[in-house]
Amino acid sequence: IQDANYIDIPALVDKNEYNELMKNHTKIVNGAVNYVETYTNHIKCVKVIHPREFSRRYAFSTLKYFHKELGIQALK
Repeated sequence: IQDANYIDIPALVDKNEYNELMKNHTKIVNGAVNYVETYTNHIKCVKVIHPREFSRRYAFSTLKYFHKELGIQALK
């Protein structure tokens, strides 16, 4: 997040949810990074996945709205 206005709002998190998050932090971060990297590699044609797999994973993803932030050039 490059605009600090999006992260200035304090968040309230249930103690049990916080504990689960901390217990699974590495798994959550790795999963999120892998999800975004797989998407960007496919769009950049670095490592293309099967069209059915791409559709299954990303058909309803909002990542298509963040190509500029992900460093993906618009296709001409």
